[in-house]
Amino acid sequence: MGDYGSRLPNDRPAQLRLVTLRQPWYRLDREPPERWSWRPFRSPRYRFDPASGATRVRYAADAPRVAMRERFDEAARIVRHSDRTLRLVELTGSVRVVDLRRDRVLDALGLDDQINTARAEDVWIACQRLSDLVRDWFGDRCDGIAYRSRTSPERGANLVLFEHAPLRARDLGPLIDQAELIVSCVLTDGFIIRGWR
Repeated sequence: MGDYGSRLPNDRPAQLRLVTLRQPWYRLDREPPERWSWRPFRSPRYRFDPASGATRVRYAADAPRVAMRERFDEAARIVRHSDRTLRLVELTGSVRVVDLRRDRVLDALGLDDQINTARAEDVWIACQRLSDLVRDWFGDRCDGIAYRSRTSPERGANLVLFEHAPLRARDLGPLIDQAELIVSCVLTDGFIIRGWR
C-alpha cells in the first residue's frame, strides 16, 4: 500500500458520522436500471471500487453535466457513436453516507482533499481500501460515499452507491435524446459528439 493509504485508521474513528443527503443524482450507464448487475469485479477498476472485490459499487453525479464530465474524462470529452445509446438515469431518495467533502470527516480519517480528486495510484489504493472500511464500520446503515468531483471540483459532487442504497431509479432515455444536455456540454465544456447534428 502506498504512503497515502497508510494514514487510514483500521478502526472507525469515534467522531466519524454518517450524514443524510436528499437530492437527485445522475448516472450514465450502458444498461437501464432494471438490468444493472451488482456482481463484483475481480479487481478494482474505478476510484472507490472495493479493494477486496467483495462487493460492487456504482457511481453517480449531482447533475447530468457532471455525470457527462466524469464519464468522458478519460476519453478527452469525445462521445463516440457507440456511446449515444448510454442511458441517462436519475436517482432520487434519501441516503446516509460518509461525506468526504466535509473537513471534519477528512480530519477524522487523517486524510486531505487528495482522497476526493487526486489521480495518483497510492490515492486510488486508499480510496479502494476506504470503500471496504466504510462497509465494515457501518454495514447496511451506510448507503455510500459522497466526494468532490475530480472534473468539476468547484461545484460538482459524486456519489458512490452501495447495492442496498434506497434510491429510486428513473431511466430518462438514451444520451442521444438529451439535446439540451448535449448542446450545453458542446458549447460550455468542449465536448465533441461523433455523428450528432
